[in-house]
Amino acid sequence: MPLTRTSTLRLIKYTAISLVAIIIIAYAIARSLAYARGPKIDLNSPTDGAVISSPTVDLIGMIERAHNLTINGGAVSIDEQGHFKQTIVVFPGLNKLTLRATDQFDRNTETDIVIVGANN
Repeated sequence: MPLTRTSTLRLIKYTAISLVAIIIIAYAIARSLAYARGPKIDLNSPTDGAVISSPTVDLIGMIERAHNLTINGGAVSIDEQGHFKQTIVVFPGLNKLTLRATDQFDRNTETDIVIVGANN
């Protein structure tokens, strides 16, 4: 059956509408998957097992898909991009730090690090 001008235009119209719908659905799924994964913590400094010779150390890092961060239960300020910097007192010996991020759906993720305070 040969295509007439009207049927060709109709085919182009339905193809364009279908393509736009597929793009919108794919975009919505891609954006939703980020939230489905839950919060993420990236700690830049210090590294796990680091030996710290000063009495304090700055914890520097970034969180993604989270609105709340605590270190050993204490709240930490986060900027709009998710960056944080918190000064922690380092005691001689082992210091265990638990970073806990919570997202808007109350899902949590934790990262534990141990730093070693050198005896001054």
